[in-house]
Amino acid sequence: MTKWKEDTANYDYAKDGYAIYDKLTIGSIKNARINTKYNRAIAVSFMHGNTRDKCALNLKNCYEVAVKARNLYATAYRQHFPVSAKAMAWEIWLHAMPEALDTLIDNKVVRFILGTSLAGQIAKAAIDIAGEHTDYADVGITDKGRKWDDEFEKAYDVIYGK
Repeated sequence: MTKWKEDTANYDYAKDGYAIYDKLTIGSIKNARINTKYNRAIAVSFMHGNTRDKCALNLKNCYEVAVKARNLYATAYRQHFPVSAKAMAWEIWLHAMPEALDTLIDNKVVRFILGTSLAGQIAKAAIDIAGEHTDYADVGITDKGRKWDDEFEKAYDVIYGK
Protein backbone atom coordinates (compact mmCIF):
# COMPACT_ATOMS: atom_id res chain seq x y z
CA MET A 1 0.00 0.00 0.00
CA THR A 2 1.37 3.42 -0.92
CA LYS A 3 1.14 6.57 1.12
CA TRP A 4 -0.58 8.84 -1.43
CA LYS A 5 -3.09 8.05 -4.17
CA GLU A 6 -0.92 10.04 -6.60
CA ASP A 7 1.97 7.62 -6.08
CA THR A 8 0.15 4.66 -7.64
CA ALA A 9 -0.24 3.43 -11.20
CA ASN A 10 -4.02 3.62 -10.77
CA TYR A 11 -4.07 7.40 -10.34
CA ASP A 12 -5.28 9.20 -13.49
CA TYR A 13 -3.01 12.23 -13.76
CA ALA A 14 -4.52 13.38 -17.08
CA LYS A 15 -8.06 13.28 -15.66
CA ASP A 16 -6.87 15.35 -12.70
CA GLY A 17 -5.56 18.08 -15.02
CA TYR A 18 -1.88 17.21 -15.16
CA ALA A 19 0.09 17.84 -18.34
CA ILE A 20 1.74 14.59 -19.44
CA TYR A 21 5.21 14.59 -21.03
CA ASP A 22 6.03 11.18 -22.47
CA LYS A 23 9.00 9.40 -24.01
CA LEU A 24 11.56 11.88 -22.72
CA THR A 25 15.29 11.30 -22.93
CA ILE A 26 17.16 12.81 -19.99
CA GLY A 27 20.84 11.90 -20.02
CA SER A 28 20.99 8.11 -19.69
CA ILE A 29 17.27 7.90 -18.91
CA LYS A 30 15.13 6.84 -21.84
CA ASN A 31 11.33 6.95 -22.32
CA ALA A 32 10.72 8.88 -19.11
CA ARG A 33 7.34 10.34 -18.20
CA ILE A 34 6.90 13.53 -16.20
CA ASN A 35 3.51 14.95 -15.20
CA THR A 36 3.02 18.55 -14.10
CA LYS A 37 0.11 20.44 -12.60
CA TYR A 38 0.12 24.18 -12.07
CA ASN A 39 0.53 25.23 -8.46
CA ARG A 40 0.27 21.60 -7.30
CA ALA A 41 3.05 19.14 -8.17
CA ILE A 42 5.47 17.44 -10.49
CA ALA A 43 5.22 13.65 -10.69
CA VAL A 44 7.98 11.45 -12.10
CA SER A 45 6.93 7.99 -13.27
CA PHE A 46 8.96 4.92 -12.36
CA MET A 47 6.84 2.71 -14.63
CA HIS A 48 7.99 4.29 -17.88
CA GLY A 49 11.36 3.67 -19.45
CA ASN A 50 14.36 3.01 -17.24
CA THR A 51 13.72 5.90 -14.84
CA ARG A 52 13.57 3.88 -11.60
CA ASP A 53 16.75 1.93 -12.37
CA LYS A 54 18.76 4.96 -13.45
CA CYS A 55 17.50 7.14 -10.59
CA ALA A 56 18.27 4.42 -8.06
CA LEU A 57 21.87 4.34 -9.31
CA ASN A 58 22.77 7.84 -8.24
CA LEU A 59 21.50 11.21 -7.18
CA LYS A 60 22.97 12.96 -10.25
CA ASN A 61 20.50 11.15 -12.52
CA CYS A 62 17.68 12.29 -10.24
CA TYR A 63 19.00 15.84 -10.40
CA GLU A 64 18.93 15.75 -14.21
CA VAL A 65 15.32 14.55 -14.10
CA ALA A 66 14.45 17.32 -11.62
CA VAL A 67 16.04 19.99 -13.82
CA LYS A 68 14.11 18.72 -16.85
CA ALA A 69 10.86 18.57 -14.88
CA ARG A 70 11.34 22.10 -13.55
CA ASN A 71 12.04 23.33 -17.09
CA LEU A 72 8.85 21.69 -18.38
CA TYR A 73 6.89 23.30 -15.56
CA ALA A 74 8.44 26.75 -16.18
CA THR A 75 7.75 26.57 -19.91
CA ALA A 76 4.15 25.42 -19.48
CA TYR A 77 3.14 27.75 -16.65
CA ARG A 78 5.57 30.66 -17.14
CA GLN A 79 6.82 30.48 -13.58
CA HIS A 80 9.38 28.46 -11.68
CA PHE A 81 8.42 25.39 -9.68
CA PRO A 82 8.98 26.42 -6.04
CA VAL A 83 10.92 23.29 -5.03
CA SER A 84 14.64 23.30 -5.87
CA ALA A 85 16.14 20.73 -8.23
CA LYS A 86 18.45 19.56 -5.42
CA ALA A 87 15.55 18.90 -3.04
CA MET A 88 13.57 17.26 -5.85
CA ALA A 89 16.55 15.03 -6.70
CA TRP A 90 16.60 13.64 -3.16
CA GLU A 91 12.85 13.08 -3.14
CA ILE A 92 12.98 11.29 -6.51
CA TRP A 93 15.91 9.18 -5.31
CA LEU A 94 14.18 8.33 -2.04
CA HIS A 95 11.19 7.05 -3.98
CA ALA A 96 13.38 5.17 -6.46
CA MET A 97 15.29 3.08 -3.97
CA PRO A 98 13.67 2.73 -0.56
CA GLU A 99 15.00 -0.79 -0.05
CA ALA A 100 18.63 0.37 -0.21
CA LEU A 101 18.19 3.51 1.83
CA ASP A 102 18.83 2.07 5.28
CA THR A 103 22.07 0.51 4.10
CA LEU A 104 23.28 3.77 2.58
CA ILE A 105 22.39 5.99 5.55
CA ASP A 106 24.07 3.52 7.92
CA ASN A 107 27.25 3.50 5.84
CA LYS A 108 30.10 4.93 7.95
CA VAL A 109 31.62 6.80 4.99
CA VAL A 110 28.28 8.46 4.19
CA ARG A 111 27.82 9.41 7.84
CA PHE A 112 31.33 10.89 7.86
CA ILE A 113 30.70 12.90 4.65
CA LEU A 114 27.28 14.17 5.70
CA GLY A 115 27.94 14.34 9.41
CA THR A 116 25.91 12.35 11.92
CA SER A 117 23.29 15.05 12.38
CA LEU A 118 22.64 15.64 8.67
CA ALA A 119 22.62 11.88 7.96
CA GLY A 120 20.07 11.49 10.75
CA GLN A 121 17.89 14.23 9.23
CA ILE A 122 18.02 12.51 5.83
CA ALA A 123 17.09 9.19 7.44
CA LYS A 124 14.07 10.83 9.12
CA ALA A 125 13.05 12.38 5.81
CA ALA A 126 13.32 8.98 4.14
CA ILE A 127 10.84 7.52 6.60
CA ASP A 128 8.47 10.45 6.03
CA ILE A 129 8.72 10.51 2.24
CA ALA A 130 9.39 7.04 0.97
CA GLY A 131 8.39 4.61 3.66
CA GLU A 132 6.51 2.58 1.09
CA HIS A 133 6.87 1.50 -2.55
CA THR A 134 5.65 3.99 -5.12
CA ASP A 135 5.13 4.01 -8.89
CA TYR A 136 5.57 7.80 -9.05
CA ALA A 137 7.68 10.31 -7.17
CA ASP A 138 5.06 13.00 -6.64
CA VAL A 139 6.78 16.22 -5.53
CA GLY A 140 3.98 18.36 -4.14
CA ILE A 141 4.40 22.06 -3.52
CA THR A 142 2.70 21.93 -0.12
CA ASP A 143 3.23 18.34 1.02
CA LYS A 144 4.95 17.69 4.33
CA GLY A 145 8.14 16.62 2.55
CA ARG A 146 8.93 20.31 1.99
CA LYS A 147 10.12 20.61 5.58
CA TRP A 148 13.20 18.59 4.55
CA ASP A 149 14.19 20.74 1.54
CA ASP A 150 16.92 22.72 3.34
CA GLU A 151 18.52 19.50 4.62
CA PHE A 152 18.30 17.93 1.16
CA GLU A 153 20.00 20.93 -0.43
CA LYS A 154 22.81 20.90 2.16
CA ALA A 155 23.36 17.17 1.70
CA TYR A 156 23.45 17.53 -2.09
CA ASP A 157 26.02 20.33 -1.80
CA VAL A 158 28.17 18.30 0.59
CA ILE A 159 28.22 15.35 -1.79
CA TYR A 160 28.49 17.15 -5.16
CA GLY A 161 29.58 20.69 -4.27
CA LYS A 162 27.63 23.85 -4.96
